[in-house]
Parts: sequence; structure tokens; C-alpha cells
Amino acid sequence: MNFKLTAALAAILALGAAQTAVAADLPARPVYKAPAALPMIYNWSGIYIGGHIGGGWNNVDATDTLGFLGGAAFGVDSSGFLGGGQIGANWQWGSMVLGLQGDISATDLSGNTNLAPFGLPDGNVGYETSWVSTLTGRIGYAQNNWLAYFKGGAAWAHNKYSVIAPFTGLAFTGSDTETGWTIGGGLEYGFAPNWSGFIEYDYIDLGSRDVTVFDPNLGPATESVKQNIQMVKAGINYRFNTMGGPGGW
Repeated sequence: MNFKLTAALAAILALGAAQTAVAADLPARPVYKAPAALPMIYNWSGIYIGGHIGGGWNNVDATDTLGFLGGAAFGVDSSGFLGGGQIGANWQWGSMVLGLQGDISATDLSGNTNLAPFGLPDGNVGYETSWVSTLTGRIGYAQNNWLAYFKGGAAWAHNKYSVIAPFTGLAFTGSDTETGWTIGGGLEYGFAPNWSGFIEYDYIDLGSRDVTVFDPNLGPATESVKQNIQMVKAGINYRFNTMGGPGGW
């Protein structure tokens, strides 16, 4: 009986040793690693809307052409705050980004010039720009979520005028909306998949033109005006992923 038990134990031990030897000859199991994370690439394509705030400088050079101000030439410079909104669209190919944008800004750019230094006591000329709007094309270079761009196109500004003629006290007023051109540029940073912030500079030239102002008693008078505006704006945009392909990251 003991002989049979001993033989059975020996057989079990021999079988275990054989299995161990076979396992030792098998190749090691491959170690599977998680795939490497794809780099995050920012996509600037899409329609966007946003808002901005900033400051502006208004430069107006005027000349009295009808003699109500003694034929004087004078300047009216002013500075102030601005704020408004913009809407546009971007199309991205590789690192190149093309875009179209329209914006409008309400401003408090107003100033006046006393004509006493010109030998015209009691004379005064005032200008106020109440809003500025542009429609521009944009071209930019994108480095992932950074975008540097230039812009250019058409510009409009609404102005109000006031003239107090010396000696007579006649008060002329008028307003108009002028058309000109603009160039500028900026830097934009995408800080979230659909959100970006920007800062930009714009130069607006409204050229030279004749401005008509009216006095209730005397009627119209004409002044020759040359005007340009400079603006620095900071703002934020929200972009909709509507241009085909993934937006944001």
C-alpha cells in the first residue's frame, strides 16, 4: 500500500516538473502599452462673434473756406474710450488663416479748439465722433493656438460738428457719416476650444472733404476737413465650429 502511494506521489511530482520545463521554453508575453497621446492642434476655422473695448485718438485738421472764421486753419485733436462688437469667419489651411470681419465701436472721441490764439475771440470749433465701423479682410499665420494677423478694408465714421463764429456769435452745427479706409494688425490667443482673446491696432483714414454746417439764421457754411483715427482694442471671440472639420482642439 505504501509502495503504491509513493509511486503516485512520484508521478505527480514528475508531471509538475515537466509542465514547468515546458513553460520555461515558451516566449515571454508581450507587454502592451497605451498609444501615445496625439498632439493638440488648434483649429481657427469657423464663424465667430465677440466684443471689444479700448481707446482711440482722433485727429482733425480743418480750414475755414468761406471766411466765417477769418480763413483760419486749425486742428482739433481728441482721445477717448471705445467699445463694441465684431462678427467674422476664418478659413484655415495649414498655418495660413484667411478671414473676413465686420465690427462697430461706439466712441466718446470729442474735442474743441478755441480760436482766440488765432486772433478770433469768442470763436470755437468742436468735433465729436460717435461711432466707427470697419469691414476688413484678414490674413494670418497660426502657430497652434497663437494667431498673428494683418487686416485691411473699408471704414466709416459718424461725426458731429459745431462752429461758433467769432464776433457774431453765430452757432453752426452739422453731422455726417464719412467713408475711408483702414489697415491694422493684431495677435490672437486661443485659450479654450471655442474661445480666444486678442489685442489689435487699427489706423483709419477718412481723407479730406468739405463739411456743411448750418446756422438757424444765416444758413449753411462750409469747412474743409481732413481726419484720421487710431484705435487700440482688446477683446474676446466665441467661435462656432461650422466650417467643416473639428473646431478648437
